[in-house]
Amino acid sequence: MDYALAELEGLASLRDEFHQARRTEEYRRAFTDPEPLVSVCVTTYNRSSLLIDRCITSLREQSYRNLQIIVSGDHCTDDTAERLAKVGDPRIEFYNLDRRMPYPPPGKERWLVAGSHAGNLGRSRVKGQFVTHLDEDDTFDQRRIEIVLAAAQQNEADFVWHKFWYQQMDTSWLEWGNGKLELGQVGLGMIFYHRFFSKLPANVYAYRLDEPGDWNFIRRIMYFRPKLLFIPEALTRYYKYPANDTRQQTIDHEFLD
Repeated sequence: MDYALAELEGLASLRDEFHQARRTEEYRRAFTDPEPLVSVCVTTYNRSSLLIDRCITSLREQSYRNLQIIVSGDHCTDDTAERLAKVGDPRIEFYNLDRRMPYPPPGKERWLVAGSHAGNLGRSRVKGQFVTHLDEDDTFDQRRIEIVLAAAQQNEADFVWHKFWYQQMDTSWLEWGNGKLELGQVGLGMIFYHRFFSKLPANVYAYRLDEPGDWNFIRRIMYFRPKLLFIPEALTRYYKYPANDTRQQTIDHEFLD
């Protein structure tokens, strides 16, 4: 079914391009460069405090330093730009949509694809040889990028994913991720991939397939048959919104319930 969907979505030519590119020196340089640039894509919408306190702090504390931190706003109207500027880290780049792009009405369908337009804005600015993602309210283990980069290079893996810590409603933490690429077991904050796949945009119409945008993106990457690698170590903390946070239905960029 996944293969058929990808064929219908017109990905065959890009799949062929991937397999041709994978044999080139330029593509393989990502695996041989001793310190490749890693692009971290972050989407946000009017949550500057959480963005700075969790996500940005986590990224600035990474043991691996050669990062391009791309923060893309979904038409932020708060003080996100000012607060990012005050951080004073030249690795941070902020881009903000100049208007609110169309989404489905508030509810499940919007929840499935919220942040997709901002995500595509971020992907269009990628300069690194590898790409990863972190949501505005989540965090990485301090050595997360160092670990997944080393694993990708040592195994020449095009796509790496790992376990994660999943916060429960009582604020306790549960280790999650069964090692399978399937809905509910992996999200954008748990993947790391060759920059080639940044050509694949987020599907803003994934809700028509009743798919979360995160999973839709991962599913389409699998169609290319990349070399995969799973790391059985929890390296990301996925936070739950407070139970009374009514914004979850409109701005949540995740899909785990």
